Amino acid sequence: MSNHIFWPGSQVFRHPAAREQISDGLALCTAVAICDEHGEAITTFYQGQVAHFFYEFEITGSVGAAYGGLEFHDSSGQVIYGKNTFQHDVDTVPLPKVGDYLRYHQTIKLDVAPGQYWVTLGLASTEEAAFHNYVHGNMGFLEFREFEREHCRVVNIGSFKVELRPNDKLLHHGIANLPGSSWSSTITSGVTTSLRSIGLAESIQPTIFHVTHWKAGSQWIYKILQDCASERIVAPQVDELQFLRHPIEVGKVYPTVYVTKQQYDTVQLPANWSRFVVIRDLRDTLVSAYFSFKVSHPVLSPLIKDWREILQSRSKDDGLLYLMAEWLPACARIQASWVEAGEHILRYEDLLEHDLELLEPVLIDECRLPVSREQFRQIVLKNRFASLTNGRNRGREDVSAHERKGIAGDWRNHFSRRVKREFKDRFGQLLIATGYESHMNW
Repeated sequence: MSNHIFWPGSQVFRHPAAREQISDGLALCTAVAICDEHGEAITTFYQGQVAHFFYEFEITGSVGAAYGGLEFHDSSGQVIYGKNTFQHDVDTVPLPKVGDYLRYHQTIKLDVAPGQYWVTLGLASTEEAAFHNYVHGNMGFLEFREFEREHCRVVNIGSFKVELRPNDKLLHHGIANLPGSSWSSTITSGVTTSLRSIGLAESIQPTIFHVTHWKAGSQWIYKILQDCASERIVAPQVDELQFLRHPIEVGKVYPTVYVTKQQYDTVQLPANWSRFVVIRDLRDTLVSAYFSFKVSHPVLSPLIKDWREILQSRSKDDGLLYLMAEWLPACARIQASWVEAGEHILRYEDLLEHDLELLEPVLIDECRLPVSREQFRQIVLKNRFASLTNGRNRGREDVSAHERKGIAGDWRNHFSRRVKREFKDRFGQLLIATGYESHMNW
């Protein structure tokens, strides 16, 4: 990349903090600016005006052939425009070293509908050979993307507004101004044309959010959602990045969204959405987590590795008390936030006994999943405990399996007086608020 590209003064730039970025540690965004043609920072453009986007990345680790890109989306989360370096017919691409800074300047003619838009940008890299094969037509995109590695993404780092210029005409209707032509004629022979309207709004599938907390049957519900609408599933990510940091994908299904009501309300949602909230008795939640982290849960992070070592080195009481202090409060915050908001809540224990009766009206009638009631029945039956465990009935324990026991009230087999006393002190009132107990004398 040329070192002589136009670059505005430092006063127009925003410098994103590390916490605002999703990074693999090999690159960080250090500066972002949205400007007019004079390099002045502005937040409002006229329809058809050219916007200038400047952004810079510091290379902090070893990357390959690097390229930047940006996209912007509207208030519904719909991506209006997205383009990276490779899509601008480049012939060369930088191979930066650690300590280098990559600067990008993209221009976009804002032939879009008047409204507010939010900007996301990022940096990725690929193998040098893959770059040459791709840009020279020897490799298609589907093959090329197997070589892509995303290093840094900054979501909703800036926004701008598009307005009509005073006394100007509206250039187009809809989201974007696409190339095309039109013609018209007048029919005078008495020929008539009839139009039949279609209820498009009714045909648009809602974006679905399955809000819950850990160890509340989230993977069980995930399997049901996946069997109902696999092509619409947005895969969960660590720290809920797919929901909290990435733009919401309209019409998709978001399983296992582990968030409080307050976190949920910070996300820009599409116009047509539906959610359902599932919770579980925190006592069984704790016991399930204890056996999972100690024995069966895949070691997906250093934190789970540490928990496993701690739980395997302590007595059951001490292990339960440790998780009660270190892990369970996050589940409790999720539960409390939705209960305090007056949300209608599905309880895991009720779903175990009445899965079809409770899930059908929620997923078919409210969320409008595109399966027949008979198909839905078969999907639910397929994902019941005995089916997932090759015939092992609920209540028969296998501590090495993700579906360990599949019953409610198992906490009674594991809570000592000491554990019960500590649990009451910490979470007794929440058990009452969620309807699992009516008093503290349990």
